[in-house]
Amino acid sequence: MKKCTVFLLLVFFSIQAVTGQLTFSESRQRDKLLNEGISLLIRGEYQMAEARFSECLEIDSTFAPAYFQRGRIWLEWGEIDEAMQDLDTALILDPDMGEAYFYKGYILYGSDSTGLDADLFDTAIEKGFEDAWAYYFRALCRVRNGMEGMALNDLNTAIEIREDFALAYHERAGIKRLAGDLQGSHFDYQTALEYQPHFPLAYNNMGSVKMLLGDYQGAIADYTQAVAQDPDLGMAMNNRGYARYYMGNMEGALQDFDDAIALGDTIPEMIMNKASLMAKQNQPDLALQLLDLMVEKYPDEATLYLNRGLIRELTGDLNGACEDWQKVKELGSAEADAYIKECNEP
Repeated sequence: MKKCTVFLLLVFFSIQAVTGQLTFSESRQRDKLLNEGISLLIRGEYQMAEARFSECLEIDSTFAPAYFQRGRIWLEWGEIDEAMQDLDTALILDPDMGEAYFYKGYILYGSDSTGLDADLFDTAIEKGFEDAWAYYFRALCRVRNGMEGMALNDLNTAIEIREDFALAYHERAGIKRLAGDLQGSHFDYQTALEYQPHFPLAYNNMGSVKMLLGDYQGAIADYTQAVAQDPDLGMAMNNRGYARYYMGNMEGALQDFDDAIALGDTIPEMIMNKASLMAKQNQPDLALQLLDLMVEKYPDEATLYLNRGLIRELTGDLNGACEDWQKVKELGSAEADAYIKECNEP
């Protein structure tokens, strides 16, 4: 499971009457242990916090808040099955506990659970957990399901609740970019960085918006800042190389592509950018050598065959180009269909 930050919620529970089993003294001790455990949890003293919550349950095995809080401890320790079991028990005992629905959704989202929709976050909000994080994660689920409009509404609400919510601005910027609102997207990335200055992905994405706006120099500055904050962010190096190419700095572009590839993050896009640049510099043989190596490494990557076919066509090797484009078709992509028509011409 991905490592995700757990956002702790301080909850104090008043003394509750328990049906016929607990004395007043036991109820008071149970609630005292619960609040001690919450304080320990916030301080990061998880072992001691877990002990307090378990003591609560020894006194009252039907006490939903203790199951909920102990579930959060299991989550901190990465014990997902135990966390889900305690959260489920809490909800059986108290179906109106909005926070528990939120944490269940949070766990499933962090585990990349397939088919996860916004239902758990819907319920969390309906049950009174109207926290900015609930709207934020519901927005992420809705984006996954192609519901960008509804996701945008959730992000707007999250930002209304918490004005300095950098992650919400960042996600909203991505939706605006896809919708063609480049100025709005740039504003949101910039705002995210005002509230969270160390945010390499936001710098990278803001640079990409500037590329679309034609501000290549500004994009290079943003990509450079992203790399400075995260030297292992290969996509920012790759993107800076692309921007430098548009600025006419071929040497700098090649260096960035090489640096990105050297990180081991050798996704085909980086390789193809370098090969394309070599071909444009009248070095098609070197470009083909590079693509040959990548085809061996990624034999099922259709875009590699597509681009190798285009370069082979430039060198006059139409037969080789047609073989590559046919391979693209065999891999289930229609990208080469227009080029294959050339292969059938007399």
